[in-house]
Amino acid sequence: MDAVNPILAHKLGQAQKAAVEPAENATSPTRQMRRALGRAADKSVGLSASVLGISEEVMDAENLIEDGPEGWVVLGLRTGDAAGLCGLFLMDQPLRSALIEMQTMGSLLPLAETQRPVTRTDAVMSVPFAVNLLAELGEVNFGAPDLNLASYDIGPIENLRTAGLVMMQGSYRVWRVTAQMGGGEAQGEMLIALRPKEAAVLQPVANTSDWSKNLRDALDDAPADLDAVLTKMTLPIGKIEEFEVGQVLQLAGTTVGSVTLTGPGGEKIATARLGQVAGKRAVRVEVAQVDMQDVPPMLTPVQKLAEQDAQPSPTAPDLVDS
Repeated sequence: MDAVNPILAHKLGQAQKAAVEPAENATSPTRQMRRALGRAADKSVGLSASVLGISEEVMDAENLIEDGPEGWVVLGLRTGDAAGLCGLFLMDQPLRSALIEMQTMGSLLPLAETQRPVTRTDAVMSVPFAVNLLAELGEVNFGAPDLNLASYDIGPIENLRTAGLVMMQGSYRVWRVTAQMGGGEAQGEMLIALRPKEAAVLQPVANTSDWSKNLRDALDDAPADLDAVLTKMTLPIGKIEEFEVGQVLQLAGTTVGSVTLTGPGGEKIATARLGQVAGKRAVRVEVAQVDMQDVPPMLTPVQKLAEQDAQPSPTAPDLVDS
């Protein structure tokens, strides 16, 4: 009676294993892919499919394009916050043929010895299966926490070379899945490559004060042409044509302190006083008018008030009509 019945022990061990296994493997990639693949294939094209094997590796974008399989259906994946492709969904010819046959004839044909080349129509007709599979994988948190497979938009791409032109650089998580289709001998492969979300890197804020200082230092050495304007007057063309060498013009109200320094565009820079230094004509700057500014000058309150005073005030009829 003390001996252990091997049959009961075997059954008890299997029962315990069955009770523990679901809890341990519930979040394993194989179990998640098996559940998602079966549902996606059935929803999209009415095909029964199961996972025979799955492997995962990390590849950079360049190697993914250079070493990727040729002649497969190529679908590009992108998100709204990315400028280029941030993932690929590839399917081999047998899987492509199974998806097309289920959508066109409702059943699988016998396995062909040779497969025809992939066309754009094949890629477009494969999109519903890919959309459903990514949605199902998103529900089971496949690839979490750095990936959300339900957030991608999918579109057909001509080939891997074309995808490489618009693919974002960086490392990609790559899953290669082998699937059995239709419950028979038909098998197909697919490859899913996704670029994980990278943690935002805080870029150092540029020291704008140094930039402004360097700019000002460079401008200090730049040449500038100034005009010293004593006064301005308006004369008829006929008077100007009568000018003669040595003729004296009367400048009413003008003194040696009436000089204005102007820039190339005629803008007023400063007021100055006319004089001489070492026997040469010179001006002495008295009041500077403007400084270098980062933004265009705004109207002062006094200027705004002057403009308002210049506008005609509304009359009584105008007030009544309004």
